Amino acid sequence: MSEVYYQLGDTPYIRSLHEVYDFSTDTWSETDPDDGYPKITIISPTSVTLVNAEAMTKATTGRYEYQYPLALDAETGRYRGFVDVEIGGNPNRKYFTFIVERKTE
Repeated sequence: MSEVYYQLGDTPYIRSLHEVYDFSTDTWSETDPDDGYPKITIISPTSVTLVNAEAMTKATTGRYEYQYPLALDAETGRYRGFVDVEIGGNPNRKYFTFIVERKTE
């Protein structure tokens, strides 16, 4: 998996896909999570929680996104976070990272 890089002033779009497996048909299908999910948390390079379990925006069935605008004076370095979801009462956590760099002229 390759790293995703952003520059100060950019707006990362964090996307999340939710699927369920149907054993009877041996297929995966996109599905919406339980009410109140997904929730996203974003943590700065210095371990400060910047976004704490906030709701994500639904794009289509099973697909959600979150926009996180980076200020021009935001920290540079590796941000980390996770998306919590429950489908049918079954919890799941998906982790992500992205790197923020200064713009070079």
